[in-house]
Amino acid sequence: MKFLVDPEVIQARSMAIIEGLLRPWKGVLTPEEFLVAQRVVHTTGDPGCMRDLVFRHEPLKAGIGALRRGAPVICDVKMVAAGVRARLPEGVALRVAVEEPGTAEEAARQKVTRALAGVRGLREVLPGSIVAVGNAPTALFGVLELRAAGICPALVIGTPVGFVGAAEAKEALLAAGLPAVVLRGTRGGSAVAAAVVNVLAALAVAE
Repeated sequence: MKFLVDPEVIQARSMAIIEGLLRPWKGVLTPEEFLVAQRVVHTTGDPGCMRDLVFRHEPLKAGIGALRRGAPVICDVKMVAAGVRARLPEGVALRVAVEEPGTAEEAARQKVTRALAGVRGLREVLPGSIVAVGNAPTALFGVLELRAAGICPALVIGTPVGFVGAAEAKEALLAAGLPAVVLRGTRGGSAVAAAVVNVLAALAVAE
């Protein structure tokens, strides 16, 4: 059986196929948004997700600016942070909501998810940050809870996956007036959120 084994060839061919599939969106998306779209489709293996991929309020401009200012990237879960492989600008910290000290105890006390307790515990860090939610809809609801209190991140990446609250949290994000990248519906996941962060990081460190 013959098959491709060179990772560079596989990557190049994959991206060429995706670029062909996404040709109808080239005139619709900005160049930066198109890069994100390519990565999301590459990560999901599903060009159909383009129907649900939404860019709201110039999110990439907001995210790149935040990274260049040294703003932190707040991930809902460790899997999102683990997927961030691109070099982040100097001084940019990755924070994981569910891993923050005292989060498990606070979640048990409040009888809420660790993701929600973690986001609430990061309220002092949230202003001007990038928030990447790929797993827990409750983390996204927590961000919106803080937004209602006047605590606003620079960008929210909303791609939590699931059948309980995920679609609703994304729609609430789109209505919140924040710069956002959202994959509507039940699809998503940590890898999708990380893919968006990776594109932002690459753009932020580019000359």
